[in-house]
Amino acid sequence: MRISITGKLISRIIAAKLIRQRAYTLVEVLVVITLVGIILFLAVPATRNFLSGDNLKKASRQLIGLERKLRVDAVREQVDYILCVDLPPSSYWIVTADMTAEKEHEVKKRARKLSGSVEILDIVLGDSKKISTGEARIRFGKNSICPPMVIHLAQNEDKMTLVVNPFLGVTGVYDDYVDISLREGLGRDKPLQ
Repeated sequence: MRISITGKLISRIIAAKLIRQRAYTLVEVLVVITLVGIILFLAVPATRNFLSGDNLKKASRQLIGLERKLRVDAVREQVDYILCVDLPPSSYWIVTADMTAEKEHEVKKRARKLSGSVEILDIVLGDSKKISTGEARIRFGKNSICPPMVIHLAQNEDKMTLVVNPFLGVTGVYDDYVDISLREGLGRDKPLQ
């Protein structure tokens, strides 16, 4: 079998052209790396906030979940639960209505805090009494009823308002400090005309 030298030469030339066509130049690689870097530079802060979430929103979800859990547990176990909130440090703990003072004190030692540096500014309870210092006690009854309330949260300059209806649970979440009169109705920030 005879192989010609020109055949080998032609096949090498074709292979070299194919390799050149598939390869990228250094300039092309640098342009792509630069573009990927710019996209990451712009996208990472937004993605980080999206993935980690805003602490104020986390705290509001934490309180909404806690409110729902206490309602369900109170009905299921037929026990009145009391959410105790200590207002400058914004810590909270849960006790039952039949708990002794010693046991309540023990539970208070293990009080939890809200996410990040979120504070509870004040709580407006059913009698339109605004509590901004001291201890607020919110009873979740075994009949699935709690007092109407408005909870104001803050983190740095950002504020949020949660409105809790005694029968429906959380009915309003506002991305600002909203003064809502419990006498005028929950979930409305303006009186009806």
